[in-house]
Amino acid sequence: MKFILCIFVFCIIVNSNLFSSGIKIQDIEVEQSYYFRLVNGDVITAKVLGKNINSDIISLKISTIIGSTTIFENEIVEIRKISEIYRHSHRVFLLPTALPVSNHHFAGNFELGFFYAGVGIWDYFSVYAGHSILPFAYPNQEISTTNVKFSYPAMSISDIPATIWFGGGANLAFINSSNKFVHYYANATYQGEKSSVSALFFLKNGNKEIYPIRFKNELYELIYPNGSFGIALGLDTKFSSRNDLHFIGELWNSDVNNPSNTLILLGIRLAGTKFSSDFGLAFITEPLAFPFVSFVWTPF
Repeated sequence: MKFILCIFVFCIIVNSNLFSSGIKIQDIEVEQSYYFRLVNGDVITAKVLGKNINSDIISLKISTIIGSTTIFENEIVEIRKISEIYRHSHRVFLLPTALPVSNHHFAGNFELGFFYAGVGIWDYFSVYAGHSILPFAYPNQEISTTNVKFSYPAMSISDIPATIWFGGGANLAFINSSNKFVHYYANATYQGEKSSVSALFFLKNGNKEIYPIRFKNELYELIYPNGSFGIALGLDTKFSSRNDLHFIGELWNSDVNNPSNTLILLGIRLAGTKFSSDFGLAFITEPLAFPFVSFVWTPF
């Protein structure tokens, strides 16, 4: 929890617009399309045909797929650009994509026992941190992680409605306070209109290969050779009929020399501009399958 508190304090210091929620109605541009969330819970995606700011109540004339109408300022809770409807493109599930967190700062919970958060610093740097609260572990047996990522500005592809992002970063993790893991990684993301595909390559750095891991009185032995080179692939695609429903999939291999060190995650994401929920199954090469869940809050 200290990691999460520190990361949000840091975000407040470096980002003055942290508490802004979308776009102000005065800043809307005519002939542009926006996402509107109304006080009754309805969601509208529409093009703005005109706006009236000369009266006490500001109004917008909008065009939707079922016709034109007028909405008033006091009916609107949130306005966002179409590109900001989906605020989770900086990650698949566990995999960080090459896109930045930007202003989509978040806090989340993984498998009910691991709390994590992330903030963006401008459109270039992203910082993540997390810490577990496990009922079957002593305080010095918890899991924690800190991740710093740099995102290179997007490159457009001529004649193709897609962009390519490149990034890289470093990750520091502890499984028990005595077991430190350091990884360096590079990643790339191909972002299309409905789907994005990410690839990540990482290298383990350290001076240990055998890690004794304890949870309460149980002892486990993890073998993770120095210099191990791993890969991860991620897919995030929107269902064609829904803006808020996505399929997410990941494949991880921690050591390409050992194919058995592979993890596959397949799931569904229900995502709004404030909350998202992930549900799915993880498969390892035992073979063994277990469910995973994650909940993320993006309040700002």
